[in-house]
Amino acid sequence: MAKNRKRKKAAETLRKKSANEKRLKPDADEYMATAKRLLISLEGSAAAFDVFTKKQKQDIFRLFVVPPHCTAEPGRDVPRHFVRYIQDSLLRHLNTEYFDRDMGLTLMDVITVGTTMSMIFNEKRFRACLSPLQMETVDRINGIFEERKVIFDAFNNLMQFSKIILVMLSQPNFRVYGFSSTDYDLVSLGRRSMRLNIVVTSHPCQSVRFSYHNRERISFRIAAGQFLTTPYTAATIRMSAIYPNIESDRVLNIYIQPHAIHRFKERIDTIDPFVRNEYFFFSLFYFQHVTHGPDGSQFIECMTPTERGEKCMGYFTFTIDGDNLHILTILPILCRSTPQGRVLSDRLGLSDSDMIYLGMDKLSFFYNVDIGRIPQLKRVLFDELHLEYIRGIYNFYRSDADGFDEKKTLFVESFFRKMEEHSAAGVGALI
Repeated sequence: MAKNRKRKKAAETLRKKSANEKRLKPDADEYMATAKRLLISLEGSAAAFDVFTKKQKQDIFRLFVVPPHCTAEPGRDVPRHFVRYIQDSLLRHLNTEYFDRDMGLTLMDVITVGTTMSMIFNEKRFRACLSPLQMETVDRINGIFEERKVIFDAFNNLMQFSKIILVMLSQPNFRVYGFSSTDYDLVSLGRRSMRLNIVVTSHPCQSVRFSYHNRERISFRIAAGQFLTTPYTAATIRMSAIYPNIESDRVLNIYIQPHAIHRFKERIDTIDPFVRNEYFFFSLFYFQHVTHGPDGSQFIECMTPTERGEKCMGYFTFTIDGDNLHILTILPILCRSTPQGRVLSDRLGLSDSDMIYLGMDKLSFFYNVDIGRIPQLKRVLFDELHLEYIRGIYNFYRSDADGFDEKKTLFVESFFRKMEEHSAAGVGALI
């Protein structure tokens, strides 16, 4: 019975593999139709394709460039489900990102059909059989590909998207992922095909121990994985970026405590775990905006990209120990230690405990509470501090279409109404 089960499972696996290969098998008619639409998009007409004979058209697609494929570097450092996730994400992105929406052409069409045409049009054997008119047509199409950087931009988009996905999968306290891209490999998918292999690489985290407030702590290096020819790179910041007037400048290595990662999850609570890793990386690796708190203490801003540029959604506190800068925790944008929180506190007479009680110490406050219904809050948060952009930050658990939490909004409204009543009566604000 056990042998029969094994045989049945093996046969089932073989059928699934066969079905997948059939699904990926390139179709000459589909490639031909896509090529015509691509020429219409580039030249305004598919007439250029008609200068080729039937045999030459078939010759153009005797070799197919098929969608890129993800593999893991040798060893067991890259989980298989990560590789599957990356592969699915790349294919979904290429099939939904348009090169020409009106013609229904996606980046996948450019990377497969466009690359196929470009390769064959530059092949000596193919060019040797062309008439002067056909040669002129081939050179014109190649010129358009090169001038408009059609294929280059499509592959650059693919590489950048791959980088973002791997940054999102990387975790400072676990493992950092990157990729190296090999040349095209010949593969057998029922037809002679070429496929770009994206090899996912990994690097273990680096950690150090340091002493803070008489306690030994551990923190992990902020780093970027390998990206093509760029090697694994650790994040650094110059001391002069923190203290502009310092006499002796030096480079500091950036580390982060697990506590900060945990607090980020609690306080920037609308962010998907993958996106959280991306914000760590870009805020501490690239942006590195250093600012001052109301009491003179210094923070590194936690930034998010928006349509109006990078915006702050919290503050990383840090300490310097030798040549290392250690991120200790992240402060929510609304607490008395931050510039925005101090303004809110001074204008409305709120303490830190008031803000925590109302849920302002979490980013979800801006999604749950209809601030526009509460005049005091709207005047400070939107009209003075201009924090309305926060509702445009990527939201993991709900969308703008979901509306506000009515119960939470009524709770906050009630708090400020009672606060005004007590203030009018000369009693002061009470929880």
